[in-house]
Amino acid sequence: MVTKLSSKGQLIIPKKIRQALDLQPGAEFNVELVGKEIILRPVMDETELNTIIQELRELAQGADLLADLEADRQWELEKERRREEQLFAG
Repeated sequence: MVTKLSSKGQLIIPKKIRQALDLQPGAEFNVELVGKEIILRPVMDETELNTIIQELRELAQGADLLADLEADRQWELEKERRREEQLFAG
């Protein structure tokens, strides 16, 4: 999508993008220059940020991350062992 810079330095964000991100008039953005690109990131308000933090806490509650990592590693080791058996059996 293409948009133009006004004489006041303003950009219009296309409607499809505003709708997809639920951007309302007055929304604030962090603006960053990366090389020759401009990066715009909507600023989350404190309520939205707190909601996300609470949802993440609820997801993590009761999760045993170390046990999950150990199980993943064990699965990978078993997969590698089976692959080696197939290579040397044939």
